[in-house]
Amino acid sequence: MDSITKSPNEKFPVYCGFSTDLITGESISSKTVTCVNAATGVDSLAMIVASSTIIGPDVKVVVQAGTEDDEHSIQCVVTTSYGNVYQRDLIVFVKSVIDDSFTKQPGDTFLFDVDYTRRLESGDVIASAAVSAIFEGDGTGAGVYNTPSVVSPKIGVPVHGGVDGKTYRFGVRGTTNMGYIYEKFIRMNVQEF
Repeated sequence: MDSITKSPNEKFPVYCGFSTDLITGESISSKTVTCVNAATGVDSLAMIVASSTIIGPDVKVVVQAGTEDDEHSIQCVVTTSYGNVYQRDLIVFVKSVIDDSFTKQPGDTFLFDVDYTRRLESGDVIASAAVSAIFEGDGTGAGVYNTPSVVSPKIGVPVHGGVDGKTYRFGVRGTTNMGYIYEKFIRMNVQEF
């Protein structure tokens, strides 16, 4: 069983691959995708799955939304042109995970970039960016950045200030031309050297 972790804000495709199951000349005729909250067993298809499409030997499932710390079980069942039935299962963990970190002095001002190269679909580009920052001590908003810039596949975030000995968490979100949303979380440690 495969698994992915996504933030509540993200929306992107995952692929249930059946190429190793199909024999020469066989194709996917139909698919059924279901999704349940792993803790409660309640149907969560409308919340977690935006769409599903047969693309050759794969089923493309676009995952979206979710509530922090929830877990969902997606099941993809296909029937083939030869009448065979195959199944793939995917666990979706909804969690905002710190992807990277850096340290700066309170007086430093510089640009850090977040690269989405490995996540973008072929031909897709980052069209817009949004950034949020919180002080990790109490979760309050922090004005330690300026307007981000997009040079796809990267988002540049200019940072400044911060209090010595404190940490800040950035959420850097990119929306693509295809309408997908990717988000990475970066920790900024402020330390006077």
